[in-house]
Amino acid sequence: MRKVWLALLLTVSVVAGCGVRPSAVIPGAPAPVGPANGAVLYFLFNGQPVRVLRPLAGELAPANPLDLLAAGPDESERERRYTSEVPSGTAVLDQTPAPNGVAVTLSIAVAGLSARAVDQIVCTVRDSVGGIPRITLRGGGTDRGPLSCPLPG
Repeated sequence: MRKVWLALLLTVSVVAGCGVRPSAVIPGAPAPVGPANGAVLYFLFNGQPVRVLRPLAGELAPANPLDLLAAGPDESERERRYTSEVPSGTAVLDQTPAPNGVAVTLSIAVAGLSARAVDQIVCTVRDSVGGIPRITLRGGGTDRGPLSCPLPG
């Protein structure tokens, strides 16, 4: 009799479920792939910035993830349809503490950057400096910011 009650209880709990209602598919960008040892970069996927983990080739990290960002998506990232609006050759000239965050001086004029390129740079800098929320971009005699990454960290 006890086995019958256990079977009945198991059946009722399976039929009742856990109360989670079904939903439609929630689309998103492809998940980053590769080992956890890598540089966090923000490329564009369908025109929106997304977090991408780029595996590092060796034990040493590059001098600055913005150098990798400015080089654009690698072959694997291009195959996954990641793009970038950060101008090729963009380099970090200086990075200093600033009120409420950090100021990053770039080798290019920041006034001409698209809004998406700014988002890519700001999010990449935020993650590379330990989550500092406010970033000021400098270059070409212009400052932009302080700015925040539009994506959660």
